[in-house]
Amino acid sequence: MAKLDGKVIIEKTIMLFKKMTRSDFLVLKQKFHYKTDVKTDVKTDVKIDILRLNDIAEIAQLYEEAFLNHFLGHMGQKFLRLFCTQFVDSSTYFGYVAKYSGKPVGFLFGSIDNAPFHQFYRQNFSTLALIVIKRCIMDAYIRKHITKRLGNIFTAIKTVLPFSNKESNASQGNTFAPARLLAIGVNPNYRGMGIANKLTTHFCSEMKEKGLKKVGLSVLLWNERAINFYNKDGWIEEERCETSLSFIRHI
Repeated sequence: MAKLDGKVIIEKTIMLFKKMTRSDFLVLKQKFHYKTDVKTDVKTDVKIDILRLNDIAEIAQLYEEAFLNHFLGHMGQKFLRLFCTQFVDSSTYFGYVAKYSGKPVGFLFGSIDNAPFHQFYRQNFSTLALIVIKRCIMDAYIRKHITKRLGNIFTAIKTVLPFSNKESNASQGNTFAPARLLAIGVNPNYRGMGIANKLTTHFCSEMKEKGLKKVGLSVLLWNERAINFYNKDGWIEEERCETSLSFIRHI
């Protein structure tokens, strides 16, 4: 097959445009503006709402789609529904949903608990243990990365030991704990439309109303897309280690 050089391609493109009628140009222009308008409309019409029980099934599915390359994204829908439920109607955990035309297209989870997930581990320990064993058998990704989660496993075991209750209750009683953004995800088809920014802005505003001065988060170093977003979204790099990067945002 003959290889066309740049000059030939340009000449053929010019000839193509010369053959186009005015109506052809109008159709092309209309298509371009349609795509631009759709993107603008989505950004404008997205509404942020608190997470409710009737959102859980869709948010759990969205979590799996948004975190395909993450450990929790491979834990299955039963685990994710349990996980998401803890952010409903809680004094220390906060869940927000971005909706477009009534359809969830993004979510954000945050907390002001000094010991996040301790209550979740304790209340669901038996169920979680069975899920982890099952996922280790069924999912190669879980088997490959389970050793990196040993800290979470040991923490979960400690929560069901007798001496752990006092420590956990004390941490939950501290309403002045720093706020943390724990997870944020957007439907892949709706990324790049300002939805994540709307979610973080709403969360930070809510935390400011509670009297908090700053919000923190951690992100894995390989997640360049997330790191780029946080840099553009007004977050400041606070600490860096071998596997993760910590950000802070003053509110």
